[in-house]
Amino acid sequence: MVTTTDSKYIFRNYRHNWRQKSDVLYEIDALNRLAATNFPVSKPLKRKDGEWLSELNQPEGVRFGVLFTYTKGERPDIHPDNCYLIGQALGAIHKRMNSFHSTSQRTFELNLNYLLEQPFDIIKNNVQINLIKPKLIDFLQMFVEELKGQIATSDLDYGFCHGDFHNFNMQIDQGKLEIFDFDCCSYGYRAYDLSVFVWNLRSNYPHTAKECEKAFLSGYKDQYFLNSINFQLLDKFVMIRKIWFFATLIRNEDVWGTGWMNEQSLSTFMEELVQHKQNLE
Repeated sequence: MVTTTDSKYIFRNYRHNWRQKSDVLYEIDALNRLAATNFPVSKPLKRKDGEWLSELNQPEGVRFGVLFTYTKGERPDIHPDNCYLIGQALGAIHKRMNSFHSTSQRTFELNLNYLLEQPFDIIKNNVQINLIKPKLIDFLQMFVEELKGQIATSDLDYGFCHGDFHNFNMQIDQGKLEIFDFDCCSYGYRAYDLSVFVWNLRSNYPHTAKECEKAFLSGYKDQYFLNSINFQLLDKFVMIRKIWFFATLIRNEDVWGTGWMNEQSLSTFMEELVQHKQNLE
C-alpha cells in the first residue's frame, strides 16, 4: 500500500520470472478496457514518463512494478445476496470483454494444456510426491485424460476470463463490488472462470455453498448467456481447478513451502479425485 496525504494506492511488485513483460502489458490493456466501460476495477496508473511499468533491479533479478488505484471496502461476506452480485460482476466482465484484443501477447491461455497437461507434468515430475504417493500419479493420469476428452469434444464458450475470480480478489463498499487481481486473466473457457468461484465456495464455505452457488449462477445468467453444456460441465471444471491449484502449490514451493506435501494431504487430494470420478459416472 502506498499512502499519500490524501489518497491510497496499491503498488504491485510482480515476482521475478512469474510473468513476462508482455503478460503484464496484456493485463493492463484488459483493465483499461474494462475501466473504459465504467466497470469497477482497480485501475493501473501511468508513470510521469507515460510508461505503465517500472523495471526494478532486485537481488533475484528484474521485477516489474505497476501502481494501481486502491479498492475501498472489505472482502465480501459469503451469503446469497452477495453471491448474486458477484455472479453479476463475472457475467458483466464476460459480456464487456467479448471483443477485447490486446497488442501485447499473453504467453498462456486458460486451455487444456495450461489447466491440465502442464499441471499433470508438474505433479508427475515432483520427486517427493512420487515417493510419498506413487499410486496418485497413475490415477491422476487416467483422470486427466478422461477430463481432456470430455472438455475437448464439448461446445464450450471461449473468451476473456478473469482466471482467479473469487471473493479474495474483490472488495464491497456500500453494496458495490470492485474487482482486482487480474494476474491470471487470459482467453479461456468461461466455464472454468465460473468454476473458480464454485471451487472457492465448496472449499471454504461448505455449509452455505449450495444456496450461494445457486445465487451466484443466477446473478451470472442475468448478465450473460451461456449454453447449458457450460453449466453441465461445471463440476468437471471444479476438479480441473483443484488439479491446477495443486500443481501451482508445487510450482511455488519457494513461496509456500513443502510442509503441506505429506501423506495425509496427498491422500485427501486423491480421495477427492476418486470420489469426484465416481460422482460423475
